[in-house]
Amino acid sequence: MPSQLKEREDLLEALRRGIGDFSDQDVLFSQANADQMGLNLTDLKCLSILERSGAMPAGRLAEMTGLTSGAITGLIDRLEKAGWARRVRDPKDRRHVIIEVVPERIPGIDQSRSELRSVLAEMVADYTDEQLRLILDFLGRGAAMFRDETVKLRAATSTKGVASPGDFSSPLGTLTHARLKFASGASQVTLRAHPGMPELYTAHFEGRAPTVKEEAGSVSIQYPRFTLLDWRKLAGDIVLNGSIPWKLELKGGVSRMNADLSELRLESIELTSGASDVTVKLPKPSGVVPIRVSGGLSHVTFLLPEGAAARLQVKGGVSALVFHEQSLGAAGGQVNLETPGYKQALDRYDIDVTGGASDLTLEGASR
Repeated sequence: MPSQLKEREDLLEALRRGIGDFSDQDVLFSQANADQMGLNLTDLKCLSILERSGAMPAGRLAEMTGLTSGAITGLIDRLEKAGWARRVRDPKDRRHVIIEVVPERIPGIDQSRSELRSVLAEMVADYTDEQLRLILDFLGRGAAMFRDETVKLRAATSTKGVASPGDFSSPLGTLTHARLKFASGASQVTLRAHPGMPELYTAHFEGRAPTVKEEAGSVSIQYPRFTLLDWRKLAGDIVLNGSIPWKLELKGGVSRMNADLSELRLESIELTSGASDVTVKLPKPSGVVPIRVSGGLSHVTFLLPEGAAARLQVKGGVSALVFHEQSLGAAGGQVNLETPGYKQALDRYDIDVTGGASDLTLEGASR
């Protein structure tokens, strides 16, 4: 009997691992599919639900996904703007509005899955009808289990967010652009972006929490005046929704910041009162993206995406300058440098530094 129990436990553990691997590969495939269709992952999943389940009210879609009403509203707006889904009157009750896939786009959805259908048919060719029915039963039960656990997990996360004074977030809603503003400086902060998140932003802070406000897409973070001892204990992790464009304003100085903006739609960066110990991984530019720094720089690195064009202008002199893989040492007065093809590029970075700079690097990000 003990050996039978052990064998059962081993099978269940193998099943859990198999489900985990299947889930991971599904997410990766879905992300590639979403990229191909010009959508973020959450939007694609909701579009898939609408395509399989048929038209439904926004509230029903929120229930099925566990997303907030504000997040669902923003998601539907994006799908509608992209031409994948639309709001229509419910033919059964004209007082209600339902969400449906645009009929003309259904062939495009089917085409993206046609090869997968063919591969799936080959994969299960040796299974009997009884075995396929068993798999369908398992998938149905599994989907219901995951729906229930998703609701529980989101409820627990929401409760945790309310209870913790160091956690902040706001729904994306119908916002189409946003701004992040550090009103009194930032220190020991990681900043990153995630295109598929339902929130406008999420933020977690260790130590003394700052005052965080959001109004009409403008997120303001302000620390009170603190001592050096307080400063050493402060740390923050901020995630921005990468599906909409952002302007970043870091005032009052910024230090010890690691910003991975590679998945952000960046409109501009403004640093005032200087910056030190900062690394910024920039995304591919769209149009001319200005980066303005005043008050001086020290130990600051801007990492350009592969092939991106940029111009760097430093007023006030610079020491220990590295530009586009060239170590240029120190230079006095005004420095003007451009990457090859800058003047012809429609998408490019325009970086201005006033007040001098020390240990400044602008180079391509490593692959």
